[in-house]
Amino acid sequence: MDLYTRIGEGPAVTAAVDALYRVILGDHRLSGYFAATDVPRLKEHMVALLSQVLGGPQDYSGRDLRGAHFGLGITPADYDLVGAYLLGVLAGQGVDDEVLAAVRGVLTSVADDVVG
Repeated sequence: MDLYTRIGEGPAVTAAVDALYRVILGDHRLSGYFAATDVPRLKEHMVALLSQVLGGPQDYSGRDLRGAHFGLGITPADYDLVGAYLLGVLAGQGVDDEVLAAVRGVLTSVADDVVG
């Protein structure tokens, strides 16, 4: 069974993304990154991206990570904080350690495309 199915598919991914952005937007250290962002659209892209990363539908059609984050000045500390929030949200939904490890691995592998 793929990771996407194991976490509960689309409804679980959508719930995780909604919870993630509630936390991010409520954190003064991170909320400024999203001041000029269409958050509902961003959440749609994040649901598609996270679904794809977990082995679900290959529906992500947004910009590549480097292009989407270029010029935002995202610091390593802020990137790590968002990653920790994502992992915390997923753990809070009861996602198992194997899925969390896979997400952690993706976060590590794409960090250079987002930070800076």
